[in-house]
Amino acid sequence: MKRSFKTRYHILIAILFGIIVLQTLILLFSVAQAQDLATLASDIHSIVIIFVFLIFVYIVILYNYIPYRLHKAIYEVEQLIEEISSGNYQIDIDSSIYDQDKDFQELVNALNKMLEIITRFDQAKADKIFEHHQRLQLLINLLPQSILITGANGDVVYCNEPLRKRFPMISETVNLNELIWKNDYYSRIFSVIMDSLRYGNNIYDVIVEDVVYLGKVRINGSVVRNRKGISTGAVYVLEFYNSER
Repeated sequence: MKRSFKTRYHILIAILFGIIVLQTLILLFSVAQAQDLATLASDIHSIVIIFVFLIFVYIVILYNYIPYRLHKAIYEVEQLIEEISSGNYQIDIDSSIYDQDKDFQELVNALNKMLEIITRFDQAKADKIFEHHQRLQLLINLLPQSILITGANGDVVYCNEPLRKRFPMISETVNLNELIWKNDYYSRIFSVIMDSLRYGNNIYDVIVEDVVYLGKVRINGSVVRNRKGISTGAVYVLEFYNSER
């Protein structure tokens, strides 16, 4: 792991002080070894020019180096956080890539641990949702009524076994708008359902009668809405009576 920016900054400042101390020692040595005033003035003049130029170049490098490395490290972490915030949790973080600074690498390691926790939580949540979904499906299949769950555009989301047996053409791969009914009784049943979806209305105890077989069906349905109140689908219960039961 590389040094932190704070440590690097202290080292670079120490080097600058070292250059100044070296200049001072050379000046003192020149004064001690001087034979005459003209030679001393010339030596001091040369030493000052050399070290002023050296210090100037070093300060320019120092002025640009720290912000550049800091910006690079921040940019890399920003990109990582942006990717996480966009919902991509399946990131294989190579900590050696984010080694510009010790403190930043510790932050990246903390993000990596957070991602592992989020992944485990999402997996546990997905398992619970699947288990809950299975329970609901089993419960719906045990009901004697025919259950139909649809999307707002008529796509069949789920239907239980009683409905499948009565309407074999209905499955989770069809859209109710695409079905053509030869039986007028069935056509009127699904006309009620499609009108409910089209206008986003709940239906209560709607009776559709079969004049041929003297049967009838009672339809109840509730529209499902999101938090903005927009219809996203509906759940319908069809209860058949008499000869059609």
